[in-house]
Amino acid sequence: MADRGKSIHSPFYDTELVVKLKHDNGAKKGEKMEHIVLDMEWNQPFCLKKTVKKPVVLYGEIIQIGAVRLDGGCNVTDTFKIMVCPEYYKKMNSRVARLTGITTEYLQYGFPFPVAFEYFKKWCGDSFDLLTWGSDDIGILSSNMLLHGTDTQWIPQTYNIQMIFDSQISNENRRISLNHALEMLGERALDAHDALNDAKNTASICRHLDMEKGIAEYPSLLIRERGMHNSKERSESAATYSSITEILEDPRQRKFFCPICGKPAECTEFVGAKQKYRSSIGECESGHKILVRFNFEAWPDGMLTVKRRFVET
Repeated sequence: MADRGKSIHSPFYDTELVVKLKHDNGAKKGEKMEHIVLDMEWNQPFCLKKTVKKPVVLYGEIIQIGAVRLDGGCNVTDTFKIMVCPEYYKKMNSRVARLTGITTEYLQYGFPFPVAFEYFKKWCGDSFDLLTWGSDDIGILSSNMLLHGTDTQWIPQTYNIQMIFDSQISNENRRISLNHALEMLGERALDAHDALNDAKNTASICRHLDMEKGIAEYPSLLIRERGMHNSKERSESAATYSSITEILEDPRQRKFFCPICGKPAECTEFVGAKQKYRSSIGECESGHKILVRFNFEAWPDGMLTVKRRFVET
């Protein structure tokens, strides 16, 4: 086993990580809140039946965390990358291994999630928000934190850069891939499906955006985004379920971030008995009450998918 206090001989580590952790990167009083771009890679079960369901439904177990810190001009000032050794999905899903280049053998170099996450928290500091491309990373992070008994209250305000990009540049009212966005901007893409590379790729896009405007308009973008996607083609990344009960018991579906203030919220009781939808009132930490409508769709293979719509009450 490698000496964790020195360099780690794995291509999946930021070799400066241990040195950086010796410094306090938290924002001092009066400093402007920093942006941290987060990206992660996660392993998946080989099939739905192999999905871990206790203590949480685990659709992805984090195996790599990458992040960059941005200055006011969205230039990268610091980087973070760490490998995580999975506890449940210990053998690499072949599709994930093909995309990431991470093999089962490489997983032995990882830190246990609680240790890796503590390193990440310390690197982040005290005053920051999180930027991601898409919404999947925050959901996966939340479920992994719950899995290990880590308080999800730590998760700060988050912004989906994919939505801001669509609002300011592409105007296509649809989700587009990170690589496609980079092509539209004429930016050179670093190799995808590496957590640090994808964080840097997202940062490249941020430099083309009016971030102050995007953050100010974000609540309205959230509400618009919830209602714009009605595709009849099931995405390969869409979570599938065998029953409505399974959907409503999934913390990833019950929990969400308030579209008004961005703070964590959760649905508790559900109403409606029809096969196509359920409704619930979710309340966030700030007291905002949001009507959440769960629309179910059945597919030819017998599986179900769900779309959520959010309405302020």
